[in-house]
Amino acid sequence: MAIVRILMAVVMTLGRLLPFLIVGVLLFLLWRRSVRRGKDPEFKGPVYTVDYEEVEDGEEE
Repeated sequence: MAIVRILMAVVMTLGRLLPFLIVGVLLFLLWRRSVRRGKDPEFKGPVYTVDYEEVEDGEEE
């Protein structure tokens, strides 16, 4: 019987705290998203170059 009371107390406590936790997480995610928008994205990918062919002055195609 004591285990049932303990489980009920835990469930009631989580039920009371859950809305505040959800609101807190949502506010944190929105704040983090707004901070990211202010910064320019960093380019972390490979740099592509154009291949070219060297042609001497005397040669024409």
